[in-house]
Amino acid sequence: MQSETIGTTDTRGERPGPVAGRRRTAGGDGAAAPDPRATGLATAVAQMRVALDAYPVELRDRRPAEDQLDALAAMARSGTPDVPSLRQSLLLISAALGSVSALAAPLAALRGAVELFGRPVG
Repeated sequence: MQSETIGTTDTRGERPGPVAGRRRTAGGDGAAAPDPRATGLATAVAQMRVALDAYPVELRDRRPAEDQLDALAAMARSGTPDVPSLRQSLLLISAALGSVSALAAPLAALRGAVELFGRPVG
């Protein structure tokens, strides 16, 4: 990996402080790393979808649950989801699927992923 020193001297020819003299690696665009909570949420949503798709029985509230999974996936992609919206989507999914024991494990994982974002403010 190539690297270059950025700003090794200032306009007076003096060495700058440690922040200005840091190294940048080739290919680094300075973008922040994705929030691991958002990554975990996206994974939990994907696992819930797989479990729901594999469930052979027709569920009356399947479509609303899928809509809320879409909403959670979009919030995960945004990187900074709104906690009350996360909780609202989880509540609706739980109401739609909570009585299906075959979906209990992925639903619990989804709940755990939402809870990583903490309690809503207010």
